[in-house]
Amino acid sequence: MQPANNQESSSMIFRFKNIGPVKQAELELGDLTIIAGRNNTGKTYLVYTLYGFLKMWKEWPNLTPFVEKPTNIIHQLARKALEEGQAKRPMDRETFNRHRRIVIEDLTRAFSKMALANVFSSSQENFSRASIEIELSDLSPTETEPLEATSRFGETLSLQYKNGDLVITRIKGDRQDPFNPEVRYSHTSYSAGSIRGFTPEIRHILTKLYMQLLFPELPFDPFLLSAERFGISLFYKELDFTKNQLVNLLQQWGDDKNKKSSFPFFLVDKAASRYALPIKDNIDYTRSIPELKGRESEIHENRLFNDIKNLMNGYYKASGDDIEFHSTARKERRFSIPLHLASSSVRGLSDLYFFLRHVAQKNHLLIIDEPESHLDTTNQILLARLLARLVRAGVKVLVTTHSDYLVKEINNLVMLSRPFEDKGRVVKELGYKADDFLPQDSIRAYVTEKNSLSRCKVDEFGIEMPVFDTTIDAINRASNELASRLNQTKS
Repeated sequence: MQPANNQESSSMIFRFKNIGPVKQAELELGDLTIIAGRNNTGKTYLVYTLYGFLKMWKEWPNLTPFVEKPTNIIHQLARKALEEGQAKRPMDRETFNRHRRIVIEDLTRAFSKMALANVFSSSQENFSRASIEIELSDLSPTETEPLEATSRFGETLSLQYKNGDLVITRIKGDRQDPFNPEVRYSHTSYSAGSIRGFTPEIRHILTKLYMQLLFPELPFDPFLLSAERFGISLFYKELDFTKNQLVNLLQQWGDDKNKKSSFPFFLVDKAASRYALPIKDNIDYTRSIPELKGRESEIHENRLFNDIKNLMNGYYKASGDDIEFHSTARKERRFSIPLHLASSSVRGLSDLYFFLRHVAQKNHLLIIDEPESHLDTTNQILLARLLARLVRAGVKVLVTTHSDYLVKEINNLVMLSRPFEDKGRVVKELGYKADDFLPQDSIRAYVTEKNSLSRCKVDEFGIEMPVFDTTIDAINRASNELASRLNQTKS
């Protein structure tokens, strides 16, 4: 269960240093974040780094050593809860924010040194000077629903902030001894300082729960559609990363190899994939789609997947181990084909279709690398409207783009959020729906240039993004000049 949304205004600034071509940059996430820029200026490096941190910070095998000091109080409470059933401790705003600062500094430092290179499936040498930092605004601790977790031996604990206290409750604890399944430990078995009950796994579980409570504004479980999604839809059956997780783990340990034990690591280096983490995750997701058909996303009732159905004039269906595209054309023009035989535009939107239908949750961070790829200009405009509807449904969206059409349509939706005379008639005449709008304060926009990020102004008219305007003005000037010369020649 996720923490309740914190009603207090908060901001998050991500700072990147020496990430690919980007020497130094700051990024503040909005409900919709747009990063534009020319090729090879670092857009993908930045979003992969962001994705890697948000994906990995709660999933490391053992978080506890990185955040030992601020989590000590949680572990002390847990020992007491294991003995007495429940334990409480006051938590004021100052202590809460001190813990937030200590933990986020420790986490980003550990990620930069130990995990960042692995996000890119690269050697640590290539990222020796790279880092990510996060600046968080102060918040007051907010009452939450109980955050629960269960160990593999049946020990269930909950963590909650309530009435000014941190509260840990032992929900159930009749568990087997992992070394002797015939021996079970009941509640009374924890009297000797909870030595048996307070296992490393319990420490890890509580640390993760406390992270959720400390950082309610950090997006959870980011979902990224990489630029490689078109190829993934062709070859996902042949790319089995799930069965190769041991190979990937051994590869990560490769820095510890020495001459005496180099042979197995040599085989790993030769056999293991060099794809970045977001691409691996994208492949695993595509392969898992047939298993998702019984689930409904949290925003399923919005039926945003129908927007893709309208864009592509068809829908997707997972059948057995295959994914098929079914057109909605009439009669003899109707067809059904395997996904790998469909057009690139159809393949490129398949993962998003299933995400909207089966996976999406409010507060998800959806990252799409170049969503406009392989779409005609009309569909780029319609896709911009879909992204706005996603934001209004509660999903945070970050895109990298080269599309002037997408940005221009976002600007139209910003203007539609403002009051003006005879708005209803104008909206209808222009082909918009009454709920097609996007508030300007929900948007953050950037351009990658000069080895950094430049923040774009967003006002009531939308985003000022000169990277497109300058290019368009230049080609228009060239066109006008050439046309003028030809006309002079004719006369």
